[in-house]
Amino acid sequence: VEARDVRESNSDSSQVSATSDWRTAVAQAAQVADGLHAAHKLGVIHRDIKPSNLIVDHNGKPWITDFGLARIQSNVSLTQSGDVIGTVRYMSPEQSRGESAIVDGRTDVYSLGTTLYEMLAGTPAHDGEDARSILRQIEEDVVPLRRHCPGLPRDLETVVAKAMAARRDDRYETAKDFACDLRRVLADEPTGA
Repeated sequence: VEARDVRESNSDSSQVSATSDWRTAVAQAAQVADGLHAAHKLGVIHRDIKPSNLIVDHNGKPWITDFGLARIQSNVSLTQSGDVIGTVRYMSPEQSRGESAIVDGRTDVYSLGTTLYEMLAGTPAHDGEDARSILRQIEEDVVPLRRHCPGLPRDLETVVAKAMAARRDDRYETAKDFACDLRRVLADEPTGA
């Protein structure tokens, strides 16, 4: 199966492309959220959702790859507290602090939110020059999505912001909830966010 990375390059032309095709990006993110929800129901947390771990086949269907850092949620002993696991730019705040014991499905929701933000804005949500500056940014509020793409629906900005909330209790409880709100945005219906 021919596949490609879901993220486009950060050039100006890709931002225009990503903005004009926001519906495709949102629909694919909803499908990824569905896949994450299925994994979460089995107790598997991916812990490294990022553009290069999502591929799209020739039919436009996204696939989640590289479960190499995944953890069975009930087996906390596999990763000791204090370990920082994942790709810094897409890490949840709890991951960045090494709080492995509280990492759950909401961590993957956060990482998918940052991935969708990047797909839509054409720029990373956390764009520091090095790991230290990115880690500081993860704890701060991100630039609102519509500042990069004023043409996007306000509800979409709200949904992505909820997925990327710094406090995990403020995020979607499940990846399924995130997927449902993304689909409500596509259908121009009121969202839970």
